[in-house]
Amino acid sequence: MVSLAASTFLGSMLAGCETRKIEEEVRSIDWYQTNDAERAAKLIQCRSDPGKYDATPNCINASRAENNAKADTRWGTKSEDVRTEPKVP
Repeated sequence: MVSLAASTFLGSMLAGCETRKIEEEVRSIDWYQTNDAERAAKLIQCRSDPGKYDATPNCINASRAENNAKADTRWGTKSEDVRTEPKVP
Protein backbone atom coordinates (compact mmCIF):
# COMPACT_ATOMS: atom_id res chain seq x y z
CA MET A 1 0.00 0.00 0.00
CA VAL A 2 2.84 2.38 0.87
CA SER A 3 4.66 1.67 -2.39
CA LEU A 4 1.48 2.38 -4.36
CA ALA A 5 1.07 5.72 -2.60
CA ALA A 6 4.75 6.55 -3.06
CA SER A 7 4.71 5.70 -6.76
CA THR A 8 1.51 7.72 -7.27
CA PHE A 9 3.09 10.70 -5.51
CA LEU A 10 6.29 10.40 -7.53
CA GLY A 11 4.33 10.10 -10.77
CA SER A 12 2.32 13.22 -10.00
CA MET A 13 5.49 15.17 -9.19
CA LEU A 14 7.14 14.17 -12.47
CA ALA A 15 4.01 15.03 -14.45
CA GLY A 16 4.44 18.68 -13.47
CA CYS A 17 8.00 18.86 -14.78
CA GLU A 18 8.64 20.26 -18.21
CA THR A 19 11.76 20.86 -20.20
CA ARG A 20 12.58 24.12 -21.91
CA LYS A 21 13.49 24.24 -25.55
CA ILE A 22 16.24 26.60 -26.58
CA GLU A 23 14.65 28.43 -29.48
CA GLU A 24 17.44 30.89 -30.19
CA GLU A 25 21.18 31.04 -30.54
CA VAL A 26 22.94 31.47 -27.22
CA ARG A 27 24.89 34.75 -27.17
CA SER A 28 27.93 35.32 -24.96
CA ILE A 29 28.34 37.96 -22.27
CA ASP A 30 30.90 39.72 -24.46
CA TRP A 31 28.40 39.84 -27.33
CA TYR A 32 25.77 41.46 -25.12
CA GLN A 33 28.35 43.94 -23.81
CA THR A 34 29.12 45.16 -27.33
CA ASN A 35 25.47 45.16 -28.51
CA ASP A 36 23.65 47.55 -26.17
CA ALA A 37 20.34 47.64 -28.08
CA GLU A 38 20.04 43.85 -28.23
CA ARG A 39 20.98 43.60 -24.55
CA ALA A 40 18.25 46.08 -23.60
CA ALA A 41 15.68 44.25 -25.74
CA LYS A 42 16.62 40.89 -24.22
CA LEU A 43 16.37 42.27 -20.67
CA ILE A 44 12.90 43.68 -21.41
CA GLN A 45 11.84 40.27 -22.73
CA CYS A 46 13.32 38.49 -19.70
CA ARG A 47 11.57 40.81 -17.25
CA SER A 48 8.25 40.63 -19.09
CA ASP A 49 7.83 36.91 -18.37
CA PRO A 50 10.37 35.74 -15.77
CA GLY A 51 8.79 32.32 -15.39
CA LYS A 52 9.43 31.54 -19.03
CA TYR A 53 12.67 33.38 -19.81
CA ASP A 54 14.51 34.26 -16.60
CA ALA A 55 16.69 31.15 -16.32
CA THR A 56 17.56 30.91 -20.01
CA PRO A 57 21.23 31.30 -20.98
CA ASN A 58 20.61 34.48 -22.98
CA CYS A 59 18.79 36.19 -20.10
CA ILE A 60 21.59 35.26 -17.73
CA ASN A 61 24.28 36.48 -20.14
CA ALA A 62 22.42 39.73 -20.88
CA SER A 63 21.98 40.35 -17.16
CA ARG A 64 25.68 39.73 -16.48
CA ALA A 65 26.64 42.04 -19.33
CA GLU A 66 24.36 44.73 -17.88
CA ASN A 67 25.97 44.29 -14.47
CA ASN A 68 29.43 44.60 -16.03
CA ALA A 69 28.41 47.76 -17.89
CA LYS A 70 27.02 49.33 -14.74
CA ALA A 71 30.09 48.36 -12.72
CA ASP A 72 32.36 50.07 -15.24
CA THR A 73 30.44 53.34 -14.94
CA ARG A 74 30.11 53.32 -11.16
CA TRP A 75 33.82 53.26 -10.49
CA GLY A 76 34.62 56.13 -12.82
CA THR A 77 37.12 56.16 -15.65
CA LYS A 78 40.85 56.54 -15.90
CA SER A 79 40.42 59.89 -17.68
CA GLU A 80 38.55 61.20 -14.63
CA ASP A 81 41.41 59.96 -12.44
CA VAL A 82 38.94 58.83 -9.80
CA ARG A 83 38.99 55.11 -10.35
CA THR A 84 38.93 53.40 -7.00
CA GLU A 85 38.88 49.79 -6.03
CA PRO A 86 36.64 48.56 -3.23
CA LYS A 87 38.50 47.73 -0.05
CA VAL A 88 38.48 44.13 1.01
CA PRO A 89 38.45 43.67 4.78
